[in-house]
Amino acid sequence: FNLGDALMDFQVETEVVINESLALGTGGWLASGIGEDFTEEVGFLDLHYSLHENVTLTTSASYHAYNDDFFNSGLDLGSSVSWHLAADWSINFEIHRDLAAHGWYVNLGSDWSFRLSDKTYIALSTGISALEKYYGLSGLNDFHGQVSLVCNLNSMLSITPFAGWSCELDVGDGDEIYAGLWFEVSF
Repeated sequence: FNLGDALMDFQVETEVVINESLALGTGGWLASGIGEDFTEEVGFLDLHYSLHENVTLTTSASYHAYNDDFFNSGLDLGSSVSWHLAADWSINFEIHRDLAAHGWYVNLGSDWSFRLSDKTYIALSTGISALEKYYGLSGLNDFHGQVSLVCNLNSMLSITPFAGWSCELDVGDGDEIYAGLWFEVSF
């Protein structure tokens, strides 16, 4: 879905480790189209469970509020499993049910990273997704990916330039290439 040419977002999140195998995450974001009439406000809650040292299960609930007429505001429920093949490589499967759209989203992906120095690393993520009755769309959605260069300025600040792509498969609104810059503060 192409909602605009430029987007600015602000995110905040935190995670509380309950024990060695259970963690609770919560947060939200506000995304707004620059020069566009689009905003999305999201609040989420994630529960992460380490089933095994190499397998993590996650359940999530998020509420999405939109200001436009295309998307319906409402609850999204999700579940995922991540298999950590190595410290720097994982395979992920996720499924989401958008209750407002009455549709399903499924993604199979992989994440890989390579440390360049003590303060920088390159990350690559890629995947393939499918939709079922998601705003009237069903079938293979896209082959997508993103490459990022994480630069940790110190223990609290990092800057991450990134670029990504989405190649339409059966359904969608066309292929897309995007780029951006994250500025992250940890405390």
